[in-house]
Amino acid sequence: MRRIIFIFLCLLSLSSYAQITVKGIVTSASDKEPQIGTTIQVKGTGNGTITGLDGDYSLTNVPKNGTLVFSMIGYETQEIAVNGRTTINVAMKESTELLDEVVVIGYGAVKKSDLTSSISTVKGEQITETTTGNAMDALQGKVNGVQVMSGGGPGTQPKVLIRGVTTVNGSDPLYVVDGMPVGGNINFLNSSDIQSMEVLKDASAAAIYGTRGSNGVILITTKKGAAGSTRFNFTSSVGFQTISNPDMAKASEYEQVFKTRYTNEGRTPVWNSKENMTDAEGTDWWNEVVNKTALVQNYALSISGGNEKLLYNLSLGYFRNNSQFDVGYWDKINVRLNTEYTFNKYVKMGFDIAPRVESWDDTPNQFGSAMTMDPTTPVFRDKSEWVDNEYNNYARSHNNQTWNPVASIARANSHSREYGVIMNPYLQVTPLKGLVLRTQFGINAHIRRGDKFTPEFEIDQLEKSTYSNVSRKMTEWLDWNWTNTASYMTTIAEKHNLNTMVGFTAERFAEYWVSGARDDTPNNSDNLQEVHAGTLNQKADGNTSFNTLLSYIGRVMYNYDNRYYLTASLRADGSSKFPKGNKYAFFPSVSAAWRVIGENFMEGQTVFDNFKIRAGWGRVGNQSISNSAYLTLLDSSDAVFGTDQQRLTGSTISSVGNKTLKWETVEDYNLGLDMTFLKSRLDVTFDVYQKKSRDMLYAKQNILAVGYPNWNSQVTMNIGSMKATGWELSLNWNDRIAKDFGYNVGLNLSAVKNKAVKLSGDGPIYTGGFNSDQIIRNQDGSEIGRFYGYVADGLFQNKTEVLAHTDEHGNVLQANAQPGDIRFKDLNHDGTLDDKDKTYIGNAYPDLMMGVNMGFNYKNIDFTANFYGTFGNDIFNTTRNLYSGANGSNVYAGTLNKAWHGEGTSNDIPRLTANDNNLNYTRVSSFYVEDGSYFRCKLLQVGYTLPKKLLGNASLRLSFSAQNPFTITGYSGMDPERPQLGASVIETGIDWIAYPNPRTFLFGIDLKF
Repeated sequence: MRRIIFIFLCLLSLSSYAQITVKGIVTSASDKEPQIGTTIQVKGTGNGTITGLDGDYSLTNVPKNGTLVFSMIGYETQEIAVNGRTTINVAMKESTELLDEVVVIGYGAVKKSDLTSSISTVKGEQITETTTGNAMDALQGKVNGVQVMSGGGPGTQPKVLIRGVTTVNGSDPLYVVDGMPVGGNINFLNSSDIQSMEVLKDASAAAIYGTRGSNGVILITTKKGAAGSTRFNFTSSVGFQTISNPDMAKASEYEQVFKTRYTNEGRTPVWNSKENMTDAEGTDWWNEVVNKTALVQNYALSISGGNEKLLYNLSLGYFRNNSQFDVGYWDKINVRLNTEYTFNKYVKMGFDIAPRVESWDDTPNQFGSAMTMDPTTPVFRDKSEWVDNEYNNYARSHNNQTWNPVASIARANSHSREYGVIMNPYLQVTPLKGLVLRTQFGINAHIRRGDKFTPEFEIDQLEKSTYSNVSRKMTEWLDWNWTNTASYMTTIAEKHNLNTMVGFTAERFAEYWVSGARDDTPNNSDNLQEVHAGTLNQKADGNTSFNTLLSYIGRVMYNYDNRYYLTASLRADGSSKFPKGNKYAFFPSVSAAWRVIGENFMEGQTVFDNFKIRAGWGRVGNQSISNSAYLTLLDSSDAVFGTDQQRLTGSTISSVGNKTLKWETVEDYNLGLDMTFLKSRLDVTFDVYQKKSRDMLYAKQNILAVGYPNWNSQVTMNIGSMKATGWELSLNWNDRIAKDFGYNVGLNLSAVKNKAVKLSGDGPIYTGGFNSDQIIRNQDGSEIGRFYGYVADGLFQNKTEVLAHTDEHGNVLQANAQPGDIRFKDLNHDGTLDDKDKTYIGNAYPDLMMGVNMGFNYKNIDFTANFYGTFGNDIFNTTRNLYSGANGSNVYAGTLNKAWHGEGTSNDIPRLTANDNNLNYTRVSSFYVEDGSYFRCKLLQVGYTLPKKLLGNASLRLSFSAQNPFTITGYSGMDPERPQLGASVIETGIDWIAYPNPRTFLFGIDLKF
């Protein structure tokens, strides 16, 4: 009997250790749809897998008496006992709040519920909704407080402002890719590789990046592998772009306008074209210069997978965007391999490498020439006049000085190619529970070759190049970043949660360049477009520059019972850009939050699902100055001496240094509310903030003195201060009203005022040159980017009105004016129109920014719509001078009737004149200022996912999208968004006829298997 009992106990013991294979399907409890990417793990082991496209999984080596853990971000984690079962199906319940979602912060990651700062997250799938070469274009209107102005042309970098302007030293945020700072431009990055973006908007979040965080920080996490079977994903979108055709006068109207300008002055027109030319005989220069469509294409393939030891993600991408001209394009090939290997529970390491190749032909800007060129001039000379040099065969404008734009495009020959790689290996050790030691060494290296050839040609004495010119420039950048951190997390007495981090970073940024050029190649042949082929004027130049940073960082995050939160951080930065004694600066921050929903008195209430109050303060820095700004440097120079006019080479001061330079600092205050209502369907976030810089680095005009012979020499000083004050409101509604139908609507509203507290101290700063005047005046104590000029008060309708426009003594103010000219206001009533009558006539920065994002899905159909707009901003529209016909320029169609041609015919467009003695078009005045408000549809996209029964284990989605399909605006120029890019933050809002944002139409596929 004892022997039987012993055998039974042995069998029972063996059965308890027996292992089985468990299969099943994981679905969403709310809509019963399969859950892709759910993690299933045997509790207490590293054995796990993830669900496939149908929500199915299969897990081997599962103990019969084990426990499976099912987890996924945004859903409640479930632990289910196996109890010998081989099939376990699970319905995942959505978390009542998505606060367990992990958010990347500087040098770490935390749960969303633990945030005390203003941080916005955008997921990769939101970014790839829009096909663009730069991922920031896709963020427009999706992140509150982030103003994105798209560039239009291929490869143009968008302008990004995070919560306004606090410095004249650039506006670009710092981009950090997988923990490595990569500067202020992410054109090189493949949007399909991005897993998520975190925008650190306030200083309490960005201070951990102290040195370069004054314009905000954007953290980019690229896609990593996940344990489970290998997964393939191929996406492609191909389409075309179009640009609206401005309505310019045809040949017949141009001739009438041209002649009327002279006859209105009693003069005889100097007309060089055929008399009474018909429109059919003329040239439509826009159609000759600008192509109706431009190809845009994007392809991406990724392979990911892994097991409990090795995770990998390999991707390959290709993007190309042609310009609207016959020349000009930008393309890039991206490869990325992200790997992570876990040796054991103590040690893991990763190696990320991302090589790339970019190439482009510089896109010419011939929009203005296509609009102003004389439409009575043909593209080419008569064939009987043609010569061997093809560039000489184009026609010269008959009646104005505009260069032939078709010829200019034919001669355009400037192209570049860049090879680059980012490598980011890291080692992570967990010697004790909660303690993580990590070291990461990142390298960002790229080499660019730029070639340019200008042919020898002669169309006319005023349109020629006597010698051909060929040049080449080679530039190499080699940046590295070494980051070392130690993080420790623990919970004390179940309610005291502590998360600490300390570390140091070392960074070096180096640039090496050399260029060479020669004139006069034997001919314009492609084979001779080499510097070596030039025969005259050999030139060479080159330089090496570098700067370094050494930083120490620390942060403590504490919360009590998940209700009261406190975060404090400190960064000490040392930079080679500053002199001894001022190299280091400290950037502290502190923020706190109260999660009110966690209080006992909130139990039982049904209004709030989440309610948190946040407050933060911090300081961040700026060092965007020359590497040698504190040094006085010498350079070679030459001068002519003696009666024999001998030219001698010597040395002169090339830059004036400042030994007292120190860091520019921005101080930031933020107060915010996070609220969720109606069973987590409505999210509301509200923030108010103020950012103020001090010791702003400013290139001030140097005092002329002995030893500083350069009349335009400048010296960098800490003399300025700027302030940005604003608010943000975000409303997002997500709901599913039936098993097959879900929808979402989001509204982002924000406003910011940018004020120059103090600039150079030498009085107002004028910028934006226009007819020997300046358009913009930036003044201490006032908002930046305001237009400054005369006030246009309609048009004189008759001679009586001209004579009635007098000062208090009866003196006529505009003696040269005629009926049909602009009446300018004498604001100071001194009887003279001069600079004292100028005033602020417009503001380039908007009063309100709005983003609207919506979408729905019904069964296999999905729809997305995104909108963005700015309101209350003005544009100085220089294209209004195309009503003047000055210097024989072409004019807008209809100008003959729109321009004043008799009493009561117009109170807006002045009369046609060849003299313009009243300076209608040459003064900076409110005549040029228009309301630049606009509301633009950024994306309309409809997609259809084929039924799974047709494709087995694969998933195929087809889509059609329209980007920028329409814009609601009263602005008369080509694009109300494009002028906002500007030359700098204090010179923006001027329409110089730059490359507008095109409409893009795309067909796309997304295949997963």
